[in-house]
Amino acid sequence: MKPDEIKKHEDEFFSTLTTNKKKFTLKQTTDIGNNIKIYSIRPSYSSYYHATQTKKKSICLHFTVGYIKSDISTLTQEDNHVSVSYVVDRSGRIYELFPDTDWSFHLGKDAIGKNEDMSKQSIGIEISNYGPLTLYGNQLKTIYPAKAELKDRDTYCEASETEFYYKHSYKGYDYYASMTDIQTEAVAALIKYLSRKHNIPMNFMESDRAFASAKEATSFKGIFYHTNVRSDKYDWPYGPALKAVIAACSNELPNKVESKPDATKTEIKNEEPLPEVKPETPPKPQSQPQPTQQQETKVEPKPATKPAPTTSQANSSTGKKSFIQAIIEFIMQLFGKKK
Repeated sequence: MKPDEIKKHEDEFFSTLTTNKKKFTLKQTTDIGNNIKIYSIRPSYSSYYHATQTKKKSICLHFTVGYIKSDISTLTQEDNHVSVSYVVDRSGRIYELFPDTDWSFHLGKDAIGKNEDMSKQSIGIEISNYGPLTLYGNQLKTIYPAKAELKDRDTYCEASETEFYYKHSYKGYDYYASMTDIQTEAVAALIKYLSRKHNIPMNFMESDRAFASAKEATSFKGIFYHTNVRSDKYDWPYGPALKAVIAACSNELPNKVESKPDATKTEIKNEEPLPEVKPETPPKPQSQPQPTQQQETKVEPKPATKPAPTTSQANSSTGKKSFIQAIIEFIMQLFGKKK
C-alpha cells in the first residue's frame, strides 16, 4: 500500500472504527495539546489484555510493519493477550486499546529481563509504519507477504520518492519507511504525556543495542526500543526516524499538565500545576535630564579666587604702610628747611 492510499485507509478506519468485521466503540477522547488527541477504542471483549494494574517505570517503542486496520486487528485478537496500550497512525491519531495502567505481553518470550516482568513494567507504543524495505528495480517493497517472492510483495513507493523513506543499513536492510511529521509530533506528545502521568523520566536509550543483562533491563527507567530487549528485532533502529522522535521530546517534564484527565476506569487525579514564577524585573535606571543648549556650550573655567586676608594679615600690612609714610614726610620736611 502506497502512502496516499494509507492516508485514505486511515481516514476510513477513523470514520467507521471497523476492521475485519470487528467493530470498535469510541469510549473517550483525550486532548493532550497541539490538536493531538487520544482515542480510547474498545471491541466488545477485553481478553487481549490483563485488567490488572501494575507499576510503570518505562515506555517501549515498536513499529507495526503494517497499516492501521491490520495493526489494530492483530493487537486485539480475542483471548490472545499480546497487545500494547497505544497505536499511532501516520495521520497523527493516537488509539488507546486498553488502559495504560494495565498490561499485555508485547516483547516476546526471548525478551531480556523476561517477557512478563518487562511487559508489566513498561507501556507499549506501536507506531504504524512499514519498517524495513527492500529495493526491487526502481521500487521499494515491503517485507510482506513474507512467503511471497520479492517481486510479488507490496510496493510502498518509488525509489525517486525520497520523502517516504530513508537510507539506513541495519540488520540486513538498507531502507526504512519514514514517519510523517505529524506522526513524529504525536508520538513525542504521547511520550511526554505518559512520562508525566506515570513519573517516568525522560531518559532515552542512547542506542539500539540489546541490554547487557536482565538486571540492566529490569532496572531501566525511561524510554527504550524493542531492539533493546530482543537482538533479533529491528524496531527501532537508531536512525533518522527514531532520532526525530527523541529530538521532538523535551529532556525535562513539562511544568503544566498537558492533557485533560482520562475518563476510563484508570483515571488518575489531576496534578496541581506548579505556580508560575515571574522573574524579578530589575529597576529601570533613572533617566538623566537632557542637557540644554547652554549646557552643551563649553565654558572656560575661571581662575581660582585668592582667599581674603585674615584680620592679623590686614593689620600687619597697615602697620608697615604707616611707618614708611612717616619717613617720607620727615625727609620732605628736611628738604623744605634747606630751601
